[in-house]
Amino acid sequence: MPKQDSVKLGEQLISYRVKESHRARNIRLKISPDKGLEVVVPSRYPLVGLEPLLKSRETWILQKLDLLSRRARQRKENSLAEKQAVSFLGKSYRLVSVFQEGPPVVELVGDKILVMLLQERKDQISQVLESWLRHQAREIILERLEIIRRKLKINYNQVFIKDQKTRWGSCSSQGNLNFNYRLVMAPLPVIDYLVAHELAHLVEMNHSKKFWALVESICPEYKNHRQWLKDHGAELTL
Repeated sequence: MPKQDSVKLGEQLISYRVKESHRARNIRLKISPDKGLEVVVPSRYPLVGLEPLLKSRETWILQKLDLLSRRARQRKENSLAEKQAVSFLGKSYRLVSVFQEGPPVVELVGDKILVMLLQERKDQISQVLESWLRHQAREIILERLEIIRRKLKINYNQVFIKDQKTRWGSCSSQGNLNFNYRLVMAPLPVIDYLVAHELAHLVEMNHSKKFWALVESICPEYKNHRQWLKDHGAELTL
């Protein structure tokens, strides 16, 4: 299994994977969109020597990661421009760009989501929209958490809104809750199901019959909402 580690390069903390290879005679650095920075080392290579090596290649690594990041942003912009529609609380809105002076603003107007910003910053539309969605996700999820937590008569610690690639939510043993910001694109009953799901883990840290009974006490239709996420989750994206 590849090992995970991180190193500070410049002002950034860069995560990387270490993969041992029986065939490798030298260390190889690989950077890809799906895996990020990967360090391939010969078997039994002393990992304490990796940090100085990575720091010696700092400029190359940062340039490559920056290039991948810019390409990913461009792909997102192109995808957004092609579909011209965004989901919010289960409803599809037409995306409209409005170029104007002042700081970036996002507004819901009828069946449209208006993204208003300077024309010279039109390449930042997806960033502005994602920032707005993250803010909306925090506001809505915190509101639903308060309602459902009172019903379950439990408390939680901190709430984090993230962009998790494979999970919609999670709960730590410290009582911290994590939610994917893209949940705000789903219908409100689906959001309630995820909120109930993670809160229930504060009582039952498993998926036992007791756990699902607790979820069902809050969301009687939870099976339908869970299936909705399986069927439509991949569509909840910019």
